[in-house]
Amino acid sequence: TQTSPSRTVPDSPSSESVESMILKFEESVSQEDEMDEDGEPKASGIKKIPIKTQPHREIPFQFNQRVADWIRYFSQTDRERFQRFLDRGEPYREVVEEILEENGVPKDIYYLGLIESGFHIGAKSHAQAVGVWQFMRATGKEYGLGVDAYRDERRDPIAATEAAARYLRSLKKDLGSWYLALAAYNAGPGRVRGAIRRGGGSREFWDLVQKRVLPKETMDYVPKFLAARYIGENPDQFGFVIDESKRYPDVDLVKVPSPVKFFDIEKFAGIPEGTLSFVNPHYLKGHTHPKVTVDEIWVPEKFSTKVEALFSTLKNNRIVVASHAPKKPTTPYRATASKQITIKIKRGESLKTIAKKYGLSVAYLKKVNGLRSTKLAIGQTLKLKATQFRKQKSYPRKRARR
Repeated sequence: TQTSPSRTVPDSPSSESVESMILKFEESVSQEDEMDEDGEPKASGIKKIPIKTQPHREIPFQFNQRVADWIRYFSQTDRERFQRFLDRGEPYREVVEEILEENGVPKDIYYLGLIESGFHIGAKSHAQAVGVWQFMRATGKEYGLGVDAYRDERRDPIAATEAAARYLRSLKKDLGSWYLALAAYNAGPGRVRGAIRRGGGSREFWDLVQKRVLPKETMDYVPKFLAARYIGENPDQFGFVIDESKRYPDVDLVKVPSPVKFFDIEKFAGIPEGTLSFVNPHYLKGHTHPKVTVDEIWVPEKFSTKVEALFSTLKNNRIVVASHAPKKPTTPYRATASKQITIKIKRGESLKTIAKKYGLSVAYLKKVNGLRSTKLAIGQTLKLKATQFRKQKSYPRKRARR
């Protein structure tokens, strides 16, 4: 958890231009009518001013003193660390943005991961929340993320982003706005509902801030997100440099004998060393799960066919892990009840009822199954989880020069 940003701006090469921009914003705030719609004075520090140069978006940018303070903090006081956040997040950005959009969540929720963990895949909080999206074990399990001594799917950038998207979509549906959904992601939905009750039933985030019914950290959480998003989308304006050279590859979910070392799979398939650990950071020991004879891992698309063809060879390279070597064939680890990948359509089922039952969106089901319409046939097999990831879009950055 970060401390509140200081209002003192240090002298630095970038301070003048950044401060000039913020002062212009604050000037426009001071020129606004100081009375609200009911003729009451507006509370200092939470007056809303949309930035005119940005188009309408699902999560609007609203500028106020709290947002200004966090823009100063990220771009000046904590500049070096924010640059590290951008550097760590960039390889995953397209993956995350596309998964969010496929799941009916605005792609700029990417910046929530940035303020949650600085895009450190293995981040672990004092409260034992793990991964980019900082899932607690119980919440992760509720959204299909398994955890044990050998793998922690809260660290999987694909599975965890899908889970975060479903959770956020649920919060938005329950609370009615993205600002409140973000607040609930930080404080928990129960505390936000309590704040709404104590705030006279208002579901306006800034009203709840004004009435000080939200936890202190949560009152800064949305401003932090807005500040991080604005800087991240305009890095050149703040002198940040974005390195676009490293990208998360297109991947397939491939079945392999288990347990086998990632090093052996890479050696036989000619995959650069360390690649499988990069795309499978949720495997904690450098090998597949020892309690199954067949496991499924993410493999870069250009190597997936070769890895599939090596099944027999890899079978002879199974390793013994303590007392957990499998004695008989078992169900692939990912295909447990909470991780069911496919179902068969029964009479009376529709894409809409299936989406509701499994907490998915119709758009997501159409995407992972390659469907052009919502029509289903009895007995048809339907995938509930993506077994491949292909980047469909590109969201280019403006390169900044120092």
